[in-house]
Amino acid sequence: MVAGDTMQELVQLYTSIVGKPRLKPRYVLGYHQGCYGYDNQEMVLEAVEEYRKCGIPMDGMHIDVDMQDDYRTFTIDTRENHFPDPVGMFKKLREKGVKCSTNITPYINLTPTKGYTTLNEGLENNYFITDNRDLDPAAPHAHEQRYLGFNVGKRTFKAPQYEKPGYFEPDDYDFSQVFNSGKPFHGGVFYGWGNGHPGHYPNLNKKEVRDWWGKQYKYLFECGLDFVWQDMTSPCIAEQYGDMKSLPFRLLLDSDGWSGDPHGAKQRKAIEIWSLYSYNLHKATYHGLENMYKLSPELAWRKNRRNFIIGRGSFVGSHRFAGLWTGDNASTWDFLNISVAQVLALGMSGVTISGQDVGGFELIECERDYCNPELLIRWYCAYSLLPWFRNHYTRKRYWIDGLRKGQMRKDGKKFQEPYAYQKHYEQNKDRYHGREAMLYRAVLPVCRYYIRLRYSLMQLLYDAMFENIVNGLPIARAMVITDDLDRSLFSADNQQFTRSQYMVRHDLLVAPALVPESKRQKRKLYLPYPDKWYPMNLRPDDPIGVPLDFPVDGGSRVKYNCLISDQDKQFPYITPMYIREGGIIPKIQVRDYIPDPTLPKQVPNPITLHVYPGKDNSYSMYLDDGISRESAPAAEVPGLKISDDQAADKYCHVLIQQTTKIISQNSSIQFNRTLTITSPWDGYGDLSDFVGSQYTIVFWHDPSANLSSVNVSSTNHNVSVRTSNIDRATVVTLPVADAHTAEGVTVQLTHGTLS
Repeated sequence: MVAGDTMQELVQLYTSIVGKPRLKPRYVLGYHQGCYGYDNQEMVLEAVEEYRKCGIPMDGMHIDVDMQDDYRTFTIDTRENHFPDPVGMFKKLREKGVKCSTNITPYINLTPTKGYTTLNEGLENNYFITDNRDLDPAAPHAHEQRYLGFNVGKRTFKAPQYEKPGYFEPDDYDFSQVFNSGKPFHGGVFYGWGNGHPGHYPNLNKKEVRDWWGKQYKYLFECGLDFVWQDMTSPCIAEQYGDMKSLPFRLLLDSDGWSGDPHGAKQRKAIEIWSLYSYNLHKATYHGLENMYKLSPELAWRKNRRNFIIGRGSFVGSHRFAGLWTGDNASTWDFLNISVAQVLALGMSGVTISGQDVGGFELIECERDYCNPELLIRWYCAYSLLPWFRNHYTRKRYWIDGLRKGQMRKDGKKFQEPYAYQKHYEQNKDRYHGREAMLYRAVLPVCRYYIRLRYSLMQLLYDAMFENIVNGLPIARAMVITDDLDRSLFSADNQQFTRSQYMVRHDLLVAPALVPESKRQKRKLYLPYPDKWYPMNLRPDDPIGVPLDFPVDGGSRVKYNCLISDQDKQFPYITPMYIREGGIIPKIQVRDYIPDPTLPKQVPNPITLHVYPGKDNSYSMYLDDGISRESAPAAEVPGLKISDDQAADKYCHVLIQQTTKIISQNSSIQFNRTLTITSPWDGYGDLSDFVGSQYTIVFWHDPSANLSSVNVSSTNHNVSVRTSNIDRATVVTLPVADAHTAEGVTVQLTHGTLS
């Protein structure tokens, strides 16, 4: 049990117990695309090129098991018409700023093959789970075994002696010869439509095997892979091979317990340590990637590079090694409706990076060809500022060679990329009219707008991710964390808001619409008490923004018109967003991808700090190269245990503080706003290659401010000032080098009010 005075304190205490994660690459926060059905390198390259052509930033490409040689983990199918040049493909993608992962499942195809070293080494060294069981006295024989499963909520039982998966190449093994024999456990993956193979499973509850597993990534990373997508982690197994589509409940596994426990058993039934396998899988992969640079000269360049794993379900503590996506969802409003609550709950559990497959992975029968356009738009809007943003779906594909050439290989959707909706509409204009036609037209520009908004606020997201390794607070935060003075957030009346709204760090509130417009025309949202809230006025491609509207009192429920439109003037209002009074929001220019300092010709991206009127506030900004392990804090931080031997404090902590004094004289009121920018820690040095030489500060003015009375002063002689009556903002520029000192730069702004 963990007790604290606030939810923030609870999260910090909990994460100090279970551990905090390592610093992740900045590109993790970018936009990602994945597809089970990108089965050749031309499709992969074409998808990236289409995103670039339509102006949508993109950082990650996820290639599914389609890339493997006949479902052999750690391999690539290099045949013609598949992935004949993986090195060249990865190189082209990296030159475009796109980093790649591929699906790695903890299963090893058991089909004998001379060149499959992972299988051969595993068998030779006894690295696979063996079939030893805690027999049920009531059913000790092979023919009596039944595996439990569920189908649409109803219990099912499979008899492994008699039932096998429907593979194209039948698995004709004799279950009775393997059952409780001490031989390698015989399981397998089944992807439907005859796809998959039987296989063995590495004994990852043994350190020696974990070390071996981590080295198996060598070939893929030598080809150019950048990070890992860890799938089927439980491990997921065809229902004819185990209980609940995983290992048999009574299969004995190494317990991997503490050696000093006098009561610890060397082995436990799988059902007793159900999630340990997944935990150790992520752990093995993580340490393998951390030490990858030692395996060959071609990988030496990765020595100081942060690694990342996006994994499936696991156990407490796995967040130290990987992010988490929630598995195979479908294109339904129900999945979208629960997704924000899932991410918020995972964030409070210590998971930094989490999210669903945006748009839904599986098809639904009533809309087989693609995700409903309105649903896709809402999904993109909801995820525009959540930690993990990946469009991922299953795509219909046909065999392109071999005996089954031309036959369907797998069912799925036709497309789910935003640009494909525009192409589909252009080719089928006669089919769509009125609002339906508008929705198809809206997909591309609306999705583009919110992805670009995300990239313009990338520094805000990164600051939250960096802060997470110090205090454990999530990137996307439940309002009960950020607004502990508002006790109504714990009431049942406000549950509809606490599960569907989120805060990005402390000052930016997002309230996405999660139901179709046919059910609800306006989005009712709640603004926490006691602060005032300004409607979002920042735009992705506007260097300043639009003038502030009047603030809304905290404690208010607001009915917000957030209807979808294909007209760009409505785009900012399709997703309600508010900024807390006194808020400080960093913003940068939108680029095609998050810069990689290892690539040549990087162009600096200056930071604009948007400072809002109202209460006193402070903001911590963390600047580094976004990819080096040495950026992570290495000094002693209360509650932080650093285990990365390459952490070297190579980052710059920039502290921005705003204070406001209100002076009443006779009948007039004067506001004195003081902004101070200092650097309590600068372990990086010159950052001009990344952020340029100047900061831009935008002081936003409330509609009641008298702009003709604005006066700005500073002790720094290199400060320049202009006040825009059109934008209702005062814009100040100052040298980065002067701000990155212990003394820093102070700017004072005064103004009166309109009578």
